[in-house]
Amino acid sequence: MRFQIPPQSHMERLKISAMYLSTQRGLNRSAWGSIGWGAFTLALGLFLKTHTVFDYIWLAIGLFLVLEGLWIMRSVAADPRVLLVESFALALLGMLNTVGLYFEIKSGLRPIVGLQIILAGVLQLISAYATFRSYAAYKRIYEYLDRACLHELEMKIGDMWKRKVGLDQDLADFKYDNKKCKAKFLPDMAIVLLQEGRQVILAEKAEVSIESTRGIMLSKMLKVELRIDDEKFKTDMKPESLERWRTWLQPNQNPDQVSL
Repeated sequence: MRFQIPPQSHMERLKISAMYLSTQRGLNRSAWGSIGWGAFTLALGLFLKTHTVFDYIWLAIGLFLVLEGLWIMRSVAADPRVLLVESFALALLGMLNTVGLYFEIKSGLRPIVGLQIILAGVLQLISAYATFRSYAAYKRIYEYLDRACLHELEMKIGDMWKRKVGLDQDLADFKYDNKKCKAKFLPDMAIVLLQEGRQVILAEKAEVSIESTRGIMLSKMLKVELRIDDEKFKTDMKPESLERWRTWLQPNQNPDQVSL
């Protein structure tokens, strides 16, 4: 989605709200990741039943990650700084599981699951870096979020993900990256839910083009290229869904541009 910071129009404020909803849903996945790593750390620490200083720090970080993940899942609007705290905790845990474990081995200790812990530590460091990188974008979105526009967008989305497409002319479904997606057509915009509903995109008619490339052998589905701004989505779409995109785009788009 294309918008300016700070937003200059109502549509741009709605697009920031869409980015915020996508980020919040991403935070839920991040929360499950924290709970998973924390539970793994606690379970392994209690299983080994060791009593070094490193082990107590290890267990404390594991407990913190579990609590932090639960807090994010229960929070309506998590502060962006929680990403910094989570990335720091994951980085510290990753360092303990790589560098710290290395020094323990050098001191003469023989961990039971040394190699597996080092691999887990590398994954934790990667997760810490990815979480840290997402902080800046989330912070900017959070600062310019208009709560009234967020509420308006949530009302527009409503129960569209749960609704069956059927004969409902304002809905279309399709697949992208083998994941279910949906679009809801409003007079001035389309609301697109990608990645099983986790990513929210808003698009005006002028920002969208769609073209059927070919059919799928032994299937009623069509290969359709959907373009929103500069992004291209190679999708699998039923003819009726393509027709609904086509109807919504008129008269901004020449009907001959879309072939069934």
